[in-house]
Amino acid sequence: MNSAKKIIKNNGMGSGEERGKGKNTSLFDNKNKILVIVGILAILAGIFVVCYTQLRPRIVLTVKGPAKDGKEVTNSVNLAETMYDIYQTEAMADMYAAYGMSFDWEDTTDNGDTYADTYKKTIMDELKKREILYMCALKENMSLTDKEKETIKKDVQSARQNLTDKQKKMKGLDEATVTAVFEKRELGEKYKKSVISGLNIDEEALKKTVSKEDYRQYTLQYYTFAKTETDAKNESKEKDKSVLEKALKDMKEVQKKAAQAKDFTKDVIELKEGSSTDEKTGISYATKDLIETDTDFLDAKTLKTVKKMKNGDISDVLETKDGYYVIKMVNNNDPKAYDNQCKTVVEQEQTNQFDKQYANTIKGQYTTEIQPFWKGRVALGSMTYDDSVAQ
Repeated sequence: MNSAKKIIKNNGMGSGEERGKGKNTSLFDNKNKILVIVGILAILAGIFVVCYTQLRPRIVLTVKGPAKDGKEVTNSVNLAETMYDIYQTEAMADMYAAYGMSFDWEDTTDNGDTYADTYKKTIMDELKKREILYMCALKENMSLTDKEKETIKKDVQSARQNLTDKQKKMKGLDEATVTAVFEKRELGEKYKKSVISGLNIDEEALKKTVSKEDYRQYTLQYYTFAKTETDAKNESKEKDKSVLEKALKDMKEVQKKAAQAKDFTKDVIELKEGSSTDEKTGISYATKDLIETDTDFLDAKTLKTVKKMKNGDISDVLETKDGYYVIKMVNNNDPKAYDNQCKTVVEQEQTNQFDKQYANTIKGQYTTEIQPFWKGRVALGSMTYDDSVAQ
C-alpha cells in the first residue's frame, strides 16, 4: 500500500533507480524533440528561401513621377510584365525559320551590339513609355470601361491562342498577367488619344495631300493558271507546250461558266474546302485590290485593258508571259485604298505630333531607372522557348 502511494506521488514512477531511469529517458526524448523541431524549421526556412527566390517579383524598372494628388509616386515593373513582349520578340526566330532563314541572337548589328542586346533595349524603351503613359492616365483619373475590358479579354485570348501548354503556364504568359499588361497598355493609349485630341491637327488639310487618282482602286476577282514553274535549280521556266495548250482550253471553259454564272465565285472550278486551286486543272481563284499606280500585277498592256472594264464585266481569257487570266471587275472606282491612305496620313501626323509632345513635355516629368536584374540576368533568345515543339 505504501509502495503504491509512493508511485502515485512520483507521477507513476518508482523510487531510486527506477526514477533515475525515467528521468534520463525523458531528457533523451526532449533532446530528440528539439532536434526534430530544429530540423523542420531548417527545412521550412529552405523552402521559404527557394519559394521567395523563385516567386518574388523581379523588379526590372522603376518609374517616379507625379500622382493625381500632386505627390511623387514610384511604380515598379516586374519581369512577369515583360514576358509577353519578350515572347513576341523571341518569336522572330521561328518566323525566320519558317522562311528558311537563319537567325542568331549573338550575331551583331552594324553598331556592334548583338541582336539580343538590341531588341532587349527596344523592349525596355517600350516598357518605359508604356509605364509613363499609364501613370499619366492614372493622374488624370482615367479608367477602362466594361466594354473596353471585354475587348481586351478577347484580345488576350487571341494573343495566347498560339502559345503551347508549357508557355501558357510560364509566369508572365498566364492569362491574368497578360490581361493586366494589356489593360495597362490600353489605359496608356487612352491617355495618348486624349492628348492627340487637343493638338488641333487639321485632318481635312492632310487628306487633301493624298492623290485620289494615284489611290484609285480597282477591286477584282479572277481565275488564273500559271504558265511558269520552278525547276530543280530553283529557277523559273515555262511549262511544257502540251500543258499550256490544255490549260488554255480549260481557261476558256472557265470563262464560259463564269460569264453565265450568277455568282462568279461559285460552281466555276472544283475546290476542296480550304483550297483555292482546282486539283484537276491547276486553275486558281483569287482577288486583287489593284491600285492605279501598281505595276506588280499583269503587264502594262493587260492592265490597260482591265482598267477599261465596267463594273460587273467579265473579261475574255487574258494572256501574259506569266499566266492566263479571266477577270471580273467588281468595282472600278473603289474608295477603300484612298480612304485607307488618308487614314494613314492622319495617323502618322498624329503620331509625329504626339511624339514631340511626349519628348518635350511628358517624359521629363518622370524618372526611370533600369534595375540590376534586367541588366545582368535577362538574356533574350530562349526565355519563352518550348523545346517540346522545336523543329
